[in-house]
Amino acid sequence: MPSLRSQPSCRLFKTASTPKSPNSLIPEEPSPESSEQFVAILASRILAAFGILHVVTEYCVDLTRCEGPSMMPTIQPFGEIIVIEKITHRIHGLEGGNKGEDRAKNARVKQKEWEQMEHQKWLKSKRRERSETYSPTWYETKLPQANHGNYERLSSLSQIISRFTTGVHTGDVVVLEHPDREGTVCKRVLGLPGDIILRPKDNFRYSSKHREVMNIFDDDDEEGEGKGEGEISNVTSLSESSLEVVPDGHLWVEGDNSLNSADSRNYGSVPSALVVGKVWLRIWPITGDSILVRGGRPMPKRSEPFTGSTLIPAGCEGEARVESRDV
Repeated sequence: MPSLRSQPSCRLFKTASTPKSPNSLIPEEPSPESSEQFVAILASRILAAFGILHVVTEYCVDLTRCEGPSMMPTIQPFGEIIVIEKITHRIHGLEGGNKGEDRAKNARVKQKEWEQMEHQKWLKSKRRERSETYSPTWYETKLPQANHGNYERLSSLSQIISRFTTGVHTGDVVVLEHPDREGTVCKRVLGLPGDIILRPKDNFRYSSKHREVMNIFDDDDEEGEGKGEGEISNVTSLSESSLEVVPDGHLWVEGDNSLNSADSRNYGSVPSALVVGKVWLRIWPITGDSILVRGGRPMPKRSEPFTGSTLIPAGCEGEARVESRDV
C-alpha cells in the first residue's frame, strides 16, 4: 500500500466583492466639529496677519500720500507716495539729547577741541604768511542743500548708515501729527532743543530783506549766487527778525516752500512726541530722486523771495558755519 505523504497544498481565498451602493459614491459631509475647527484656524490666521500688519505699519515702516505745496520742490503737490521709517527716532530720540542746556554744553566742548585742531592747521598754512587773521568756524559743518545737484553726495552709503544710526537730526524730512488739528504734516527739521531760530516778524513775513540774515551767520553764500547789489545792513536785517529758542523736547519744523507753508512759524515749536517717523523713500512717481535725503533746505534763487527762518546752533557764540565739502 503506497505511503501517503502529506503534500503541501495552496489554497487561494478570494473575498467576494460587495457591490457598492449608489449612496457610497457621494462624498461625506464634514462633521460640525471639523467645520468649526476650520473656521477657527482661518480666523486665527487672519487675525495674526492683521496683527503683524499693524505692528509693521505702526512701529516699523508705513506708506502715506503727500499732498499740498508746502514741501516743494522736494515733494510735489499732486500726491506723491512716500515711505516712512518709524524705528530710529524711537531708539535714538533727538540727536544730541532732549535738553537744550546739555546740547549747548556738549557743543562748547566739541567746539573747543575743534578750534585747537583748526588753529594748528592754520599755523601751518599759508594764510598765516599772508597775515590773515584766524577766525574760528563752527565745529559742525552745514549740510549741503537737499537738491538734485547734491543728491549723490547726500545719498551715499555713509550717509544712509548715519541716518540709521542717529536720531532725529536737523535736515531730516519727517512726518508728524499736526499740533492744532487732526491729521499729519510733512516738514523738514530746522531746529532742535536749545537752538536759536531767527524768524521773520509777522509784519515782515513776506519781506525779501529777512533773507540777508543768513549771510550774517554763514561763512558762504548760497550756491551759485552772489550777494547782489544794494545789500542792506545787518542791523536792518536783524530788526526785521525775531529770536526764538527751541524748548526742551521740541522741534522747529518748516516746509521747503517758505512762501506757501504753514509750519512752526505759525504754530511754534512742536513736541518731539508728535513725530511719526522719518521720510526715507519716494515710491511714486517712479521718476526723479527716490531717496529723500537729509540735507539743508533747498534755497530759491536770490531773485526769488524767501521767508524761511535761520538756525543758530545751541552753544554757538558767533562762529561762522561752513558748508561741508566732504559729504
